[in-house]
Amino acid sequence: MKIVMIDITNACHHACSNCTRFCGQHPKPFFMDVDFFKKAVDSMEGFPGIVGIIGGEPSLHPQFEEMMDYYASRIPEPRPRAFLGTPTASFKDYGRMVRYMRGRKRGLFSALGPGYYKNFEKIQDTFAYQSLNDHQSISMHQAILVTRKELGIVDEEWFKLRDNCWIQNIWSATITPKGAFFCEIAASMDMLFNGPGGWPVEPGWWKRTPADFGEQLNWCESCSVALTVPANNANDDTDIVSPVIYERLKKVNGPKMQKGQFIILDTNNYDPSKYKGHEADPIWYLPQDKRDEARIAPVNTVLSPHKIDVAVRRGQSDAVTMSIDRVENLEFKDWIAIFRDPASVNEEFLQSAARCILNPGCLYSYKNTVWLFNRRALALRGVDKLPISSELQDLWENKKRIRLKVYPRIDINTRFERVAIKAKQIGSRAAFLVPVM
Repeated sequence: MKIVMIDITNACHHACSNCTRFCGQHPKPFFMDVDFFKKAVDSMEGFPGIVGIIGGEPSLHPQFEEMMDYYASRIPEPRPRAFLGTPTASFKDYGRMVRYMRGRKRGLFSALGPGYYKNFEKIQDTFAYQSLNDHQSISMHQAILVTRKELGIVDEEWFKLRDNCWIQNIWSATITPKGAFFCEIAASMDMLFNGPGGWPVEPGWWKRTPADFGEQLNWCESCSVALTVPANNANDDTDIVSPVIYERLKKVNGPKMQKGQFIILDTNNYDPSKYKGHEADPIWYLPQDKRDEARIAPVNTVLSPHKIDVAVRRGQSDAVTMSIDRVENLEFKDWIAIFRDPASVNEEFLQSAARCILNPGCLYSYKNTVWLFNRRALALRGVDKLPISSELQDLWENKKRIRLKVYPRIDINTRFERVAIKAKQIGSRAAFLVPVM
């Protein structure tokens, strides 16, 4: 495998159909202990591939930042990080770029959402490779919770299918709070059905071969990833389950079972010819030809500023403004735009900024007219009082001081460090992704 995951939580703001972590089926989500996480990271020393951070939605972990600091200190990156600085009109293009930053050692698997917004700066500082899917587009998730015996698949046929399963051949082993597993689905089932746990999380555990998988292979009997089974839209939040698994899920009694968000497969009339097989595309959570297009909706506004307060350095303006005293004392909660004087307050700038994706870790400025920054910026940690002067920019490191060259519309020229992507038309304007020299 080229990727091994660390599942730091199975909490998620989605409950997708047939989720590999069975989000929505658990009565209560887990959050991995920080000390255990450090142990998990240490156990991956020497692994030649990507050590991925995943959930659920990993950025919902309340100690996500602390974990990522340790993770970055132990998992080296062989090449410079991608970094979102200049405002972009659509996160879709950025998401496409970071998905192909393979060859790295770090990887984040996220559905965006409130946790990503909160930890945006830390994520950009830590991860070049990100696999992002906001689940706003239609994507077909195949059934996972169907047993092969209910479908009448005999041992001889089953062993070939199981041993050719794409997850255990090319995708992800994983670590959960219950140990290390050869397969992420086995790990998730162990968590859902209160299994015996995995292997000890110790250095070199990932060197095991299929001959060492042992009792963990028993989880394959409850999994249909290697089979030709039906799929449904992830956004339906409805799991397809077999009768045997249904009885087991009733005992777990998670939210999906309580809400009736399940379909019981008629295994007596199973006909694999009705369903798409895996010969052409074994990974069909998103269609091969539309995978990148479907991952992040161009209209996704989750990461746009939630609120931009306005302050004027001298005098008052017609805009709803915050007093400079409150700004100096860091009383704003999200973004703040400080204008030089009442005459410089620009509504078009504020509307343009509100439509953009901005890095909360950056200080955006235009000449000596306006300064735009976020309360959550790491540069403001430990700062009790802001200097509303030329010394303000000194709080940020150089690469996070972004000088706006197009004003008042700031979403025209979008730049990503050391990466060039062909411009794509977005509505009536273009977002140009060009190298920063």
